[in-house]
Amino acid sequence: MRGETSAIRFSEAQKLLDYGFSNFEYIECSKKDDFIKSINVDKGTSSTVNLVFENDSGCLIKKGESNKITTNISIPNSISAPVIKNQKIGEVTYSIDGNIIAKVNVIANEDIKRLNYINMSSKVIKNWFTLFR
Repeated sequence: MRGETSAIRFSEAQKLLDYGFSNFEYIECSKKDDFIKSINVDKGTSSTVNLVFENDSGCLIKKGESNKITTNISIPNSISAPVIKNQKIGEVTYSIDGNIIAKVNVIANEDIKRLNYINMSSKVIKNWFTLFR
């Protein structure tokens, strides 16, 4: 900015900030640990797992373009066990006119073990006893 005096530098910096605040806005795309959806878990000790955002995400866009934001969610319908907490399952992409403005990973919020003989036997016995109630 190399203005000759401090007053000139301050004035130019103020014009630049005024331009930025009057023409751009911050959009929050996702919040960490916000629930997205549940998906099925094949051969797991639990039949579903909840998916959440890995981290906060947002971006600066021109004012008035927030209605142009498109969201592309790439998540499978099911996953095979074992599932590890914080394992990446998919991602969400935000874009304007085909230009990606933000991308967030979608992760599992809990561990789900793979069914084995002992887990499956106890589950069958438990279900069998509930039939007699």
